[in-house]
Amino acid sequence: MQSLELVAAGRRMQVPPGRPFVIGRGPTADLDLPGAHVSRTHLVVELTDGRWTITDHSRYGTFAGGRRVTTMAVTGPVTVHLGTPPDVTALELRPVGAPPPPGPPSRDRLPPVPRGGVLARQGGGATMSYSVARAAPTARIRVGRLPDNDVVLDDLLVSRHHAELRRTGQGWQIADLGTGNGTFVNGVRVRTAAVGPRDVIGIGHALLQLHGDELVAAVDTGDVAFEVRDLGVTTPEGKALMRDVGFGLAGKSLLAVVGPSGAGKSTLLRALTGSRPADIGEIRYAGRDLYAEFDELRHRIGLVPQDDVLHTQLTVRRALRYAARLRFPADVKRADRERRITEVLEELGLTKHADQRIDTLSGGQRKRTSVALELLTKPTLLFLDEPTSGLDPGLDKAVMQTLRGLADGGRTVVVVTHSVANLDQCDRLLVLAPGGHVAYFGPPGEALAYFDQPDYAEMFLLLSRVPGEEIGARFRQSAQHRRYVAGATGYTPRIADRSAPSAAPPQQRFGTQLAVLCRRYLAVIASDKQYAISLAALPLMLSLLARLVPGDSGLSVTAALGAADGQPLQLLLVLVVGGALVGLAASIRELVKERPVYVRERAIGLSLPAYLVSKLLVLGLITGLQAVLFTLLATLGRDGPDEALVLGSPVAEVLLAVVAVTVASMVAGLAISAFIDNADRGMPLLVLVLMLELVVSGGIFPVHGRPVLEQLAWLVPSRWAFAMGSTTIDMNRLQTDPDPLWEHNAGQWLLAVAALVVIVAVLVALTAVRLRRLDPVRARR
Repeated sequence: MQSLELVAAGRRMQVPPGRPFVIGRGPTADLDLPGAHVSRTHLVVELTDGRWTITDHSRYGTFAGGRRVTTMAVTGPVTVHLGTPPDVTALELRPVGAPPPPGPPSRDRLPPVPRGGVLARQGGGATMSYSVARAAPTARIRVGRLPDNDVVLDDLLVSRHHAELRRTGQGWQIADLGTGNGTFVNGVRVRTAAVGPRDVIGIGHALLQLHGDELVAAVDTGDVAFEVRDLGVTTPEGKALMRDVGFGLAGKSLLAVVGPSGAGKSTLLRALTGSRPADIGEIRYAGRDLYAEFDELRHRIGLVPQDDVLHTQLTVRRALRYAARLRFPADVKRADRERRITEVLEELGLTKHADQRIDTLSGGQRKRTSVALELLTKPTLLFLDEPTSGLDPGLDKAVMQTLRGLADGGRTVVVVTHSVANLDQCDRLLVLAPGGHVAYFGPPGEALAYFDQPDYAEMFLLLSRVPGEEIGARFRQSAQHRRYVAGATGYTPRIADRSAPSAAPPQQRFGTQLAVLCRRYLAVIASDKQYAISLAALPLMLSLLARLVPGDSGLSVTAALGAADGQPLQLLLVLVVGGALVGLAASIRELVKERPVYVRERAIGLSLPAYLVSKLLVLGLITGLQAVLFTLLATLGRDGPDEALVLGSPVAEVLLAVVAVTVASMVAGLAISAFIDNADRGMPLLVLVLMLELVVSGGIFPVHGRPVLEQLAWLVPSRWAFAMGSTTIDMNRLQTDPDPLWEHNAGQWLLAVAALVVIVAVLVALTAVRLRRLDPVRARR
């Protein structure tokens, strides 16, 4: 009887014929093979009826000759691959005495990429092929993440069942199965589309193409070229911010961009990431036009802004959990997200800090946490804006070493920096001169010699003295330009004007994103102990102040007339203005303080309605509860209004008036927060708005019958909230000059409610419009 020999990961092992032999990951397997792409019970080898067979039990699949196998007889030497590219393990099965298969077993021995074309440039040979030759006339080939698909793509950006390739009478058709990340044909998002041999299907990080009787899938592993050709950016007024910027990068490169202020570094970064496309020129990723196919390629781009896009009150792991929930399709299981989070933490050396609050981390650790958010989706292009700003020399070097490791791990990394201390970590250096001209591009070690300067400080002084046009012209005629730019990129034709999308389509449905955002917001509040305590203490303190209002009549006009005091008016004024203060204080800095988070998440698929509604719901709930507590404590033991108009309880009607002004003022605070660009400006505006609410409420002096002031008061929540309470209380009985809005009838009360609803709706709409304008700009080129 012939025995079977296994060769994998440099190990040889004989399979005993007496029982099933398990190949997998962990101590329970007979052959333990490391790697997350290897299941615990991946493959079972056994002798059946005198011949060896292998049976796949894995999630990620076993492939032979590029085709997935479920059960296969081993009749001769064969090499199978466990997992899907780019993470595969080669396993050679050789009946003892049989000749070995040609060539050594290797993870790279996969079916070859077709010569030329887009697939040949994606991932350096990480391909699989699937036969479609014997597909029936109505056959369907399903592509997705789960093992029950015909084509399995181990990518968390791919849905469980992502798309179907359907054979029709006219050929093949691809159909998206309602996914968040979409299915693309030649870079264009489609629901259904006919596909032929010249068409390339994009799903997640993979590209698929029909080649004769084979469906070939290539996975982007990051080892691809990145080319920039003749980029130029001009303001609407005609001022050139960047001119003729071009360079080429090989895969897995680290590029540093330096230059004095005004050299166009930020402009270049926005052009490269698509947030402000260049007006002229092209960017090519693996030969594909980045702007034209941005909707598909956006998930291969990671951007770490200068400002940390983090909720610092959360722990590292918790922040990554919420980020993963928003960035991955809704059908990705929690275990899969946790596994990816663990991988990212390990890659960036953050494992031991995973349960530490972000605001307690060092500057370098916080920057690595920002990078971790971007690495969740495995981007192959990573851009960083001033990642070492404010760091000491040691942390500066640590961050640059981290970026070097990220590039070596399969990414092209571009870093804009002012620091020149660790440029030796980079493969290429791009020096920009004022006006956005390329002063130098090439190895960092040759830069000082090119400029004939002893150090970078002198080089920067030279760039500031000499006109940018002159420096740029000199470089274009240099040997370095011929060697590192012209020879690297060649000629790339310019393409006509086109538009790029303003934001990524949402990854999940509105309800899913809303639930995640609400949970995250509540977690941020709960994690900030001082803020949570202040939220609880504010209504208590305000109620104590309300108790200082003199008189014994409470909110009863009848009692006030008998006691000849004005407590109902004064107490209602304190309640309304106190409610306005509660609402404004909770929200006036809320949007501006997390604007970097919003802008980045919006670019990768955050739903604007879900974001805004989450703020309204959480803040509305918190401020509403504060208003209820404040009102009940302030009126405890005091007389209530004499008669109800609508709700059957006069106290409930006054309580609703305070809640209404609180929520309306909260929405006003959100609108202000959306329009200001600095959180420090919120406090002066809070005082101003609160004084406005106090003055035009009608509780200090009459505002009716006073032109301009009366019309202005109609736009202020406190005017209508005070009218609601005064209508219920019948405040006109205490006035010598009755206010028309205080008439004691249900219609007047409902009019005040309707006015507040209109004010809130307008404020919400203004906030939404402003947030929309904060979207990453993808204007027409």
